[in-house]
Amino acid sequence: MSTGTAAQRTELAQRLDELAGCYTFVSRLLLASPDPDLLARIRQPGLMAGWPLADAASREGAALLVRGADAEVLVLARDHQALFIGPGPLLAPPYESVHRSRDRLLFEEATFEVRAAYRAYGRVAPALNKEPDDHLGLELDFLAHLCVRALDGLDAGDEDATDAALAAQQSFLTEHTLLWGPECLRLVRDHATTDFYQGVGLLGTGLLAHARDVLVGD
Repeated sequence: MSTGTAAQRTELAQRLDELAGCYTFVSRLLLASPDPDLLARIRQPGLMAGWPLADAASREGAALLVRGADAEVLVLARDHQALFIGPGPLLAPPYESVHRSRDRLLFEEATFEVRAAYRAYGRVAPALNKEPDDHLGLELDFLAHLCVRALDGLDAGDEDATDAALAAQQSFLTEHTLLWGPECLRLVRDHATTDFYQGVGLLGTGLLAHARDVLVGD
């Protein structure tokens, strides 16, 4: 995506701002089960009505998330645990290495490639060497960071910085998140027992499809 004319830069900034917000929100929903404050925010009429992505998966996901936000906190915590944490086999393993390694193990090659990508932009996974760096929620958080870096470049008139952050995001999407994220989110949709997490799966699906269209193309 070229930074181009002033109008193109304005459009790019809007898209990056929307993407950053969407990445951050879905990341939060994947990394931890919702607390009462987050559920109250989701139930407010304006929050999900303002979700910027309008594809069918995103619309359905937003509706399910709002409906599911009426559930008990402990019910949602149990669904999150069964999908992503265990004990026992995870219904939707959230780690890239599990999806992409032959033996479906943690801390495989993909994990260390992701760690290196984070490090190149001054990022470190919060539980380094204790929990894998390649959790889908962490990858989405990193993509949000790259959006912000590109926006900072636009604000500063630094085309090189903007182009570098865009290229890094394109590479990370094509070499990592898009290779396994859609399958992980399909498992979330298939195995979630609550409307809330079915909504998370759909929101994430719509988000990655949008990121592919905007930043990667065909």
